[in-house]
Amino acid sequence: MLINNLKYQSYSTGSYQNGKYDGITLQLICTDNNELYHVHFNVCLVRQRSTKKHKKGSPLPKGHFTAKQNSHFMKMWRSTGIPLPRSNTAFYDCMGKLKSITFEAELAKGTRLDAGTLRPMTVPDNPLINTRQLPDKDLIITPDKDIHQVFDLPGEEHISSACPNNYDISKQVGEYTSNSISPVDDTYRIHVQTTEEWLAEYDEG
Repeated sequence: MLINNLKYQSYSTGSYQNGKYDGITLQLICTDNNELYHVHFNVCLVRQRSTKKHKKGSPLPKGHFTAKQNSHFMKMWRSTGIPLPRSNTAFYDCMGKLKSITFEAELAKGTRLDAGTLRPMTVPDNPLINTRQLPDKDLIITPDKDIHQVFDLPGEEHISSACPNNYDISKQVGEYTSNSISPVDDTYRIHVQTTEEWLAEYDEG
């Protein structure tokens, strides 16, 4: 059963199954019915290497933990788009950022959620990776790499050459030029016409 609209509330760390497994428990609330749920993740609560003041294997401070790169916790964190902390032992300082996310997850048993299914319901807005919203008006690109300039068309806004939409430029040109003769065609016609033809057009003008 899929539970929607879950909001993170808090977390706690501890050992489970008589101290056999270290883990972290996240408490979440369903905003649809205000029912509380929880989910367990396997994490490490001891130091992974020695420092000047502490030996490898000694307990981390309360609330501190580390997570393996391929763990369910790390997969969940990456799915939120929230940047990773400065170090693997600094998640305790970033957990509050989860409150901005609305989650969904499969129900495992009772009020316990399946840790491998906890994910955001929608991808959160992130100004660093969000693409710019495109304008409502259709824009044109110039597919020919030898064309370096796009000119303003009469009665229309300036057309950007950097628009990601792929349009057939020949159709766009035809839309605005109608049946008029292009300057190139007119120049060629004048070049090849006879003197009599030129005089006849002069008289008509």
